[in-house]
Amino acid sequence: MSSVNSKNRRTVHRKELQLSDDFSSVSLDKECLPQVPAKSNFTIHSRSTNPCREYISASRRDYYKITLMTKGGGIMTLGQRSYVIKAPAIVFINQLEPKTWQPEGEQDGYYCRFTENLFEMHRHSREELLHHPLFQTGANPVLSLTEQQRDYMLQLFGHLLKENKDCNPYRQEAILIYLQLLLLEAKRIGAPEVIPHRSLTTAQLLAERFTDTLEKQFPITSELEQIQLKTAGDFAQVLNVHPNHLNATVKRVTGRTTSEHIRQRMLLEARLLLLHTDWPIAAIAHSLGFEEPANFSHFFKSQTGHTPHTFRML
Repeated sequence: MSSVNSKNRRTVHRKELQLSDDFSSVSLDKECLPQVPAKSNFTIHSRSTNPCREYISASRRDYYKITLMTKGGGIMTLGQRSYVIKAPAIVFINQLEPKTWQPEGEQDGYYCRFTENLFEMHRHSREELLHHPLFQTGANPVLSLTEQQRDYMLQLFGHLLKENKDCNPYRQEAILIYLQLLLLEAKRIGAPEVIPHRSLTTAQLLAERFTDTLEKQFPITSELEQIQLKTAGDFAQVLNVHPNHLNATVKRVTGRTTSEHIRQRMLLEARLLLLHTDWPIAAIAHSLGFEEPANFSHFFKSQTGHTPHTFRML
């Protein structure tokens, strides 16, 4: 790529959306405003069964789009910038900037569209979406991927595709979890490009050191693993700062306290382990640093309204 100009069981069954790709069957001189239907806030498709055949006229849209290209490529313009894209790559399209696309070669991969409504019950997640660096106007929206990065992205898109087809309770919540992981991984991949273009303050650097240190404890892949940093004090000691200073700084920079960050990340990992492993709940509790399973159950129910057991069995 180069810049030319610079959920297993989860809410009610819904019909799978029969959307063609917004690049498909559109002529360059025809006005088009592709949309996600009003009654839905997420859809996902394979690029091999919905290939990109023609140009799309410059237009804005009311949804966000992420495309994972595993084969093929093309030339995309977004706003006033153009990009030559070659697989493997991942592309982030925001709502506002007009886009055109000219495909080249056989296309494969996935793309998903979603609206802010998907995040409406999760205020902090919505704010993270709105401020995600790859969705900002003027940001480089195209990331070239290594084989390892491509394979991980394929796993996440595969989970999204399965959850979108399954008619199980908590389907939307599972989709949101995987989408959050996708956005997080993309932020990591894009960090070398994003960070050098902005001058970070001391407070921002400390906040990023905290979030990076928090994220390095995950994912948990074995019942024998256990996170070591569980409180703001634990992180402050590792980062060699006073807990009050760390909390005040993280709150000022991110809008959330260190405890809120820790709680939300542990909750995300708990959901994933309950959904996608057969580990005993006591083992999950231990992995997440809870000395007693009862403490974990109390934590999980206070955050979700369900005990770990009922969440797994629904």
